[in-house]
Amino acid sequence: MKKPWYRILPWMALSSGILVILLLGLATILKPSKNIENTINRKIALDKLKQIRIESTENLNSKTFFDYFDKVLNCSVITTKWLISKKGEIIYANGVMARSTPLNSNIYYLVDAQNRGLIEAVECNIDSVQKRIMFVAASIRREGDHNDIYGHLVMPLKTSSNVLVGFVGVAYSLDDSKPPIQNYYVIIIALIICFLLYWLSLPLWVYFDCRERNNKYILWSIFVFFGNIPALIAYLISNRK
Repeated sequence: MKKPWYRILPWMALSSGILVILLLGLATILKPSKNIENTINRKIALDKLKQIRIESTENLNSKTFFDYFDKVLNCSVITTKWLISKKGEIIYANGVMARSTPLNSNIYYLVDAQNRGLIEAVECNIDSVQKRIMFVAASIRREGDHNDIYGHLVMPLKTSSNVLVGFVGVAYSLDDSKPPIQNYYVIIIALIICFLLYWLSLPLWVYFDCRERNNKYILWSIFVFFGNIPALIAYLISNRK
């Protein structure tokens, strides 16, 4: 006699439960960590910034300097580059976060009230250049959704005679040791699917099994749906009487 198809449901629940445990452990291990500083990436970005050279203020807002700027900062670690004049005008932006700081806008108008208040709270202890650096940093970090995966660096840009020309800023990848966040979401989706298979297989099996034995199969199915394993054990014990 051919066995009813629903006999596979307990095995499905068992295998799905095991997968839930394994996927939960994998998701815990691979969970993207916020603000994990990769010192290697930071050093690469910082070394790149230190290579920027300029001879005069006139060279700052030119295509030749923009091309040079892009070439020097071109690496897999740096994702976005900004070039800001000493008056705070954003004259060049290139990369994944460039849209959050539109060209020709001024950093002093981009900074939100919270960061502005923070800068004003410490301005008595910093000089004018340091204050402008803080405004630059606050303006390029204003797109906060990505601040958990990108770090930021800001440096003053000076000529060889130590004349301030402007500021350079970059966003760089915080941590390359974790897998892409898309992989983590795939694991979470698989975890949800396996959990649903596990949780629904048991009451579904009880529904078909109990329907052949008595007319309380709906009540038992609901009971197992909410009670899961303890309710299933109660059903099996009751069924043996």
